[in-house]
Amino acid sequence: MRKIKKALALSLALAMGLSLVACGDKDDSTTEPKSSEATSEAASSEDASSEEASSEDASGAAKIEAPSTDGWDDSKKIYAYSWDEDFSKKLKIVLDKFPEYKDYVEFVTLGLGGTSDDYKTAIDTALTSGDKYPTLIPADNDVAKYWSEDDSKTANLYDLGFTDEMLANSYDFAKQYGTTNGELKCVTWQATAGSVYYRRDIAKEVLGTDDPAKVQEALASWDKFFETAETLKAAGYKIVSGAPDVKYAIWDTQSQPWVTDDGSKETLTLDKSVTEYLETAKKIYDGEYSNNTSMWDNSWAADMKDDSKVFCYFGCPWFIGSMQGNGATDGNWGAVTGPTSYHWGGTYVCVGKDTKNPELAAFLLYELTCDPDVGVEITNKTGDCVNNKEANARLIAGELSADNAAAKFLGGQNPIEVWAASAEGINLSNLTYQDASIKAFIDEASTAYNSGTYKSVDEAVKYIQDKCASELGISAE
Repeated sequence: MRKIKKALALSLALAMGLSLVACGDKDDSTTEPKSSEATSEAASSEDASSEEASSEDASGAAKIEAPSTDGWDDSKKIYAYSWDEDFSKKLKIVLDKFPEYKDYVEFVTLGLGGTSDDYKTAIDTALTSGDKYPTLIPADNDVAKYWSEDDSKTANLYDLGFTDEMLANSYDFAKQYGTTNGELKCVTWQATAGSVYYRRDIAKEVLGTDDPAKVQEALASWDKFFETAETLKAAGYKIVSGAPDVKYAIWDTQSQPWVTDDGSKETLTLDKSVTEYLETAKKIYDGEYSNNTSMWDNSWAADMKDDSKVFCYFGCPWFIGSMQGNGATDGNWGAVTGPTSYHWGGTYVCVGKDTKNPELAAFLLYELTCDPDVGVEITNKTGDCVNNKEANARLIAGELSADNAAAKFLGGQNPIEVWAASAEGINLSNLTYQDASIKAFIDEASTAYNSGTYKSVDEAVKYIQDKCASELGISAE
């Protein structure tokens, strides 16, 4: 029953065409992952064809061994699906390092929206059709739980050879998201840590400096944020383009799950992260600290250009590409952590449960997510920030390429310093599988509250509760 409700909730949110954030399950972090010892016992009980050999690398750390291709034929080929080319670009970095596997990996790029029902349908159809079975299934963090929570579709990566020791370089939030009921069901190469991108020219004019350390002081808390907003306003500038720009930063401060399940029913409990967002957005709106734009509309995008009066945007590593595409000038932006750590987006990868080559699937995912050498190369070749602490430490220490796209955008600033610091502070342990839908309702309530349709936070919260009850079947106590 819960699976059906989950699918309906995701379909509802996606059909509304809103920008969603990661949805999870209440059990993701409350249940301890399997220990390496337990994992070894589980793996040893698997059929030999699905076991994954592991050993240690030169430093003594556990690793998944590269499988031998002796005796392999076309039946050992795996299919790596995706909605666009991004996943294949990242995995090809691994295949360039291990070219002996190139003939055994075929990319199937569907050209669909990553959070669309069409993408889910296409993957589900391929899982049952028998033709080009999806071994590697990347999914946006808005919908990855659709597959990772379903044991009939995706494998437990602990059973394929992954251990907790191998995940030592992963940030906690990625492990929290990827773990369901003590099983590791998906992993990610990305650390989509949020930051604040600010205009250097405006910082120099209004704050007297564009030094990231000094700008961080001006944005170090929400109180400082609003003090700086007032200073910018007096100088003729807006601190953000629209009030919703701050939502991901505040939503990630959840102190408890919004949806709990006692076995007989699900209950809605909206914590202070909801009211704090409603109040903060209203303060931005009423204080005239923004241009009152909506995320992803034309006016919001136009405010990224040099002729605008907007000081900063809240964004993550991939957001730099969006800013560049909207006319933001390379070199005229800097990055700071801002008032709080948060995440935005991300791609997680599952393995189809009935893959014919679990050894290769596990090895490629291990290399993609756990090998620091691969992590360094991903960042230098694509500008992405990786979910690998050792790789990021090396990039901070001097291995970042001089032509890194993100560093160019930030005027030579090393972005990994900011993103890695933010990633350490992210907590996704309170996410639930219904969060994407609930956040869509919060967006609606906030817009109505800002415009005066609702006269109080309590009225806005009541709207959210009513929508959850009527459309998700979840009521507040």
